[in-house]
Amino acid sequence: MSEFVDKRLLMVALRTILSFSMFLVFVAFAQGQQPVVLSDADCDQKLAQADAELNAGHFYSIPSVLKDCLDGGRLSNDQLVQAYLILCQAYLVLDDPLAAGDNYLKLLRANPEFVPNEHDHPIEIVYLSKQYTATPIFTPHFRLGFNGSFYKAIHSLSTEPYTLTEQNPIRIGFQVGAGIDWNINDNLSLCVEGDLANRGYDRIITSSVTGDEASINANQWWIDVPLYVKYMLTLNKNLRPFGYVGISGNYLISANNQFTFTDVKPTGGQLVAEGPAVTVTNQRNQFSWSVVGGAGVRYKVGKNFVYADLRYMAGMTNLANESTIYYKDAAEVDPQQIGSKSHYLTENITRYRYMSDLFRMDNLSLTFGFVKPLYDPRKIKKARTGKVARSIRKEGGKNK
Repeated sequence: MSEFVDKRLLMVALRTILSFSMFLVFVAFAQGQQPVVLSDADCDQKLAQADAELNAGHFYSIPSVLKDCLDGGRLSNDQLVQAYLILCQAYLVLDDPLAAGDNYLKLLRANPEFVPNEHDHPIEIVYLSKQYTATPIFTPHFRLGFNGSFYKAIHSLSTEPYTLTEQNPIRIGFQVGAGIDWNINDNLSLCVEGDLANRGYDRIITSSVTGDEASINANQWWIDVPLYVKYMLTLNKNLRPFGYVGISGNYLISANNQFTFTDVKPTGGQLVAEGPAVTVTNQRNQFSWSVVGGAGVRYKVGKNFVYADLRYMAGMTNLANESTIYYKDAAEVDPQQIGSKSHYLTENITRYRYMSDLFRMDNLSLTFGFVKPLYDPRKIKKARTGKVARSIRKEGGKNK
């Protein structure tokens, strides 16, 4: 009996030892499978080691040297660019263009604005770069700014029989909007915008004989849809000046005028007529078009840009509706007071002795904005490698 119990105890002990041993083996294996966590200093050393391996011609070892840092996400964008440049050079030497191209695309995802040059980078990398681009196909932007409008008379009209003098002070308004650029290449873009603008003008008209004075404060709301071609230069990695020219469709949402008329009597007394703003939208041609031109500069902030833009918009349409400048809006006429709504003289004639000229408006605006490039790293269908290829052949000829 005692022998049977001893055997049972021995078997239990053996099973316990075996289970514990298997547990230790499993833990050791699991620990061996965990990713290696490297510090920033470790990754700096790895980059230096990879560069040394590249210079020593040990190309096959470079991917394994950089693997843990790349997989662990420990590298900054600048370090990623350095790592992928080293890998690109190694794969080019190893005659693996697909792997080199794949790593160059990863480089562009880390820094879409990276552009190698023949002075700072191997000519093979410059040649490779010409086959890829990260230039955004579409670039949205948002804008906010101020404007000043200029009243331009086409043909003067007046209720006064005397010679008049006039002043047209500049009115300050504002605009807000958004647009999108379709980037044809790194420099040329086709752009469209949608802007909401508050504009207007002031006029002071004085009779040279009687001294009577009429002042008009015009306030307008517009929707502008400019379409233009833009050309942009890259002075350095941060500064991008640009210029553009195009046309704009303009729609007048509403217009009202604040009138004041001062009747100067021969005795020296004055009779002043004024009142609330008068809606004159019906007296205007609401659809018009303009020629647009401007210039500005972008400044890089991270992967985005801020910009300043100075624009001149020259109105090409007469804004006064010749058939309605004498009459009130039909909706404002009381049918009980007059039989024909369309022939009721407007208050700016009957009370303020003012008749609108045929006129157009120019506008100068200063806008500040934000640009969000939608970077798209990709291979170019038709690579622009001719110039670099000639440089490579030239270098090769010198080395013979």
